[in-house]
Amino acid sequence: MTSPIVDLAHRLWPVVFRLYYLVRRETSQALTPTQGSVLSELVRVGPSRMSRLAQLEGVRMPSMTDVVGRLERFGLVTRRPDPDDGRAVLVEATEEGERFYAELVAAREAQMRERLLELDDEERAAIDAALPALGKLIRDFHLEPSNNPKKSEEELISDER
Repeated sequence: MTSPIVDLAHRLWPVVFRLYYLVRRETSQALTPTQGSVLSELVRVGPSRMSRLAQLEGVRMPSMTDVVGRLERFGLVTRRPDPDDGRAVLVEATEEGERFYAELVAAREAQMRERLLELDDEERAAIDAALPALGKLIRDFHLEPSNNPKKSEEELISDER
């Protein structure tokens, strides 16, 4: 006999994954999930050091250098010296990156609206009621540098739109 928590996790994971996959498939896939997450961070929070981005994404610096390099080749981000530390580099979204991100978010939200319209009012209310708990699950997974405040649930949810 399995516990209710084990059963819930077993049923929740495929639903969350499949929903993400379907919405992502129906919108631009020009970026990998990591590239999208980095671009999201730069658009919403502003310029960031490469080391912070690597820590947020849970990757090593060479991997983050590759991610940023690809975003740079797409014209979505740019690098510049950190004015506070000449040895460090700041990465920031370009105007094109901000536009691309805004269009991507709009397209994914449109996909969600279409899917939500297929549900009745009671089903939409149930999803709405579950959002705070789902946001709390996300908050518990997100790693922040120790010198930065925790992100709000809204910021965490928007990380990979």
